[in-house]
Amino acid sequence: MRARLVFGVAAAVCAAGLLAGCGGSSGAGSGSAIVGAGASVAPADSVAFVAVDTNASSSQWQAVDGLLQKFPGHDALLAKLAQSFTQKTKLSWADDVEPALGPELDLVVLPAASNGKPELVGLVQPGDKAKLDALLQKLGASHGTTFVTAQIGAWTAVAGSRTALDAVSGATAHLSDDNTYQDAIAKLSGDALASVYANGTEARQLLGSLGKTLPTPAAGAQLQWVSAAVVAESGGVKIDGFVRTQGGTAQAQPYASTLVSRIPSGALLVADFDAAALQAKASGASKLAASLGGETAFYVSPGEPIPSVTLVTNPADPQAAADALDKAVAGLGSGATSGSGPLGGLGSILGSLHLYHAIDGGTLIASTSPQAIADFQGGGQKLADDGAFKDATSAAGMPAETNGFVYVDLAKSLPLVEGLAGMMGAKLPAGIQDDLAPLHSVVGYATTSGDETSFTVFVAIG
Repeated sequence: MRARLVFGVAAAVCAAGLLAGCGGSSGAGSGSAIVGAGASVAPADSVAFVAVDTNASSSQWQAVDGLLQKFPGHDALLAKLAQSFTQKTKLSWADDVEPALGPELDLVVLPAASNGKPELVGLVQPGDKAKLDALLQKLGASHGTTFVTAQIGAWTAVAGSRTALDAVSGATAHLSDDNTYQDAIAKLSGDALASVYANGTEARQLLGSLGKTLPTPAAGAQLQWVSAAVVAESGGVKIDGFVRTQGGTAQAQPYASTLVSRIPSGALLVADFDAAALQAKASGASKLAASLGGETAFYVSPGEPIPSVTLVTNPADPQAAADALDKAVAGLGSGATSGSGPLGGLGSILGSLHLYHAIDGGTLIASTSPQAIADFQGGGQKLADDGAFKDATSAAGMPAETNGFVYVDLAKSLPLVEGLAGMMGAKLPAGIQDDLAPLHSVVGYATTSGDETSFTVFVAIG
């Protein structure tokens, strides 16, 4: 309960920060201070540390405002957010939250307490301490509990127990001086909306006390640390993440996709990956997953009356892979047809699908459309030459070699999603295409170098 309450404070302040950052200036000068300064008081053995920029005048929140200005319903969206915030929190942005905001909110996850549960501590630098106290009192009253606070240097620490505060105030070694933390945070952009850090050793111990295990990118590897950041840019929003492990089996190496030179231009969605790497990470993989091989791609192309879906793979036994795929599709259709409403509509669509196959020099091509197979095998413009694809991957900073990538052309996909929803008996909000028109694309990719894996997700907005 106390952990959820501290997160409740974080959510309230973050929501308020969104309203402030996108609703105008707070009167302070524009800035670009690096978030995470609370690491100077967080204990060195912290399991995780989250830093959020709550400075309404920072360059990051101004970038967010610039992105939202591209949406036709910008003002209406902010008004709706403000109304929703007040209704859900029973708080006034202007009277309760804005005066209590400081430049950033940090959350510290401490090692498990004697009861085996983690403790959370929030760190803030309020502009008005009395307003912060009043905010905490209101939040605590609505949840039937009491928050405790303590002044630790320039920071006000907020927690659900005095024990948690003592763990922070009594720390003799701090996160900002810890080599593991420094290595992890050094990978991130200095100017970010939010950053996250987790210590692998501490996380393993915490999850172990809760009877859970920690997944890792490579079998048998020990997680050292994880870091990630959310960054607002002029052309979209980017999430960068990094994972460092030690030991275990060798991780898959990046590769240059060859299938992008065969997949037809105009694809709505493409997921390209190394089947062997996927199988190594998925214990007890399905027969379908186990039958795939080499570079594999799943993509969706425009079609009538519905888009075509195609899978391309290089298995050791193409016919066995084709048989496994047929069974998987048949199972999807029979499972969905038993539903009603939208699910029933999906079932009728899946039940009417027929899967076509072709084997081309050891490559299995399976598609819901024979034309899609012909387009893959034939000439014409390919994905590698597609202007939308090149613009999206360039904006995302995707390198020539990755461990796999996902690409979605949102501009072309949204009208088709609306059409499919109608076929399934669902109705999307009126004008949704116009409202979401600035959403251009999503690109996600991962790369590996030694014991370090990085991932990026970029949403292009224009």
